[in-house]
Amino acid sequence: MAGFFKRIDTVLLRVKNIKKACRWYQEVLGLEAAYIGEDDHRIAVFKIGEGETPLTLYELHSDEVMPARRFSTTYPILFAENPETLYETLKNKGVEVEELEDDGRVTYFGFRDPDGNRLEVCYWRS
Repeated sequence: MAGFFKRIDTVLLRVKNIKKACRWYQEVLGLEAAYIGEDDHRIAVFKIGEGETPLTLYELHSDEVMPARRFSTTYPILFAENPETLYETLKNKGVEVEELEDDGRVTYFGFRDPDGNRLEVCYWRS
């Protein structure tokens, strides 16, 4: 048996305000929304490049609190062919980025969205 699952359907990040988060992901990261819910359906789905796994933002309900993210071990890692340029671009847009690292095979750095969700960018050489 090959397992029960065919693929990862989406990566979900919780946000405080879906409209503000959508604007940030579009303006700062340059992502295009494939779907933005209306009224009570407070989600947004962003296609990431040519990959088949989208990034979904899901707004907290009024009685929910943003979970502590400082030590979260789960986060999306986004592949970029020129992480150095993206690093500088995000810094110039006021995004607080972690140190740009290069271990000889992989160049990578982390950053957080306005709600504290951690994301990482990587480029690996084979």
